Amino acid sequence: MENKKFPRSERLRSQKVIGRLFDRNSKETVLVQAYPFRAVVWCEPETGSAYPEILISVPKRNFKKAVDRNRIKRLIREAYRRRKTFLSRKTYIVFLYLGKELPASAEVEKAMGMLLNKIR
Repeated sequence: MENKKFPRSERLRSQKVIGRLFDRNSKETVLVQAYPFRAVVWCEPETGSAYPEILISVPKRNFKKAVDRNRIKRLIREAYRRRKTFLSRKTYIVFLYLGKELPASAEVEKAMGMLLNKIR
């Protein structure tokens, strides 16, 4: 049975790792895009199967109301939880939402599937 949960251990909380992901001069990170998402991906050199740690970001500039930002984050988390895969290395992923409008659930699911296929 595949693990379909999203425990706290899979959430990216390390300030050091987050700083490395957002460092513009880093050659280790890879940008992957599938509208309305952009993902910043970094794989650690260590081996061993583990689920990736993720961070979800929705800009306040595009969505002034926290209710809207939280709804989008919830949709992204749910789409990711359903489609997450078992990777061969420890991976850190930041999902950035680029859209300007509230998305439909089906749109988020489809885009997340395309994005995770590109990452894999």
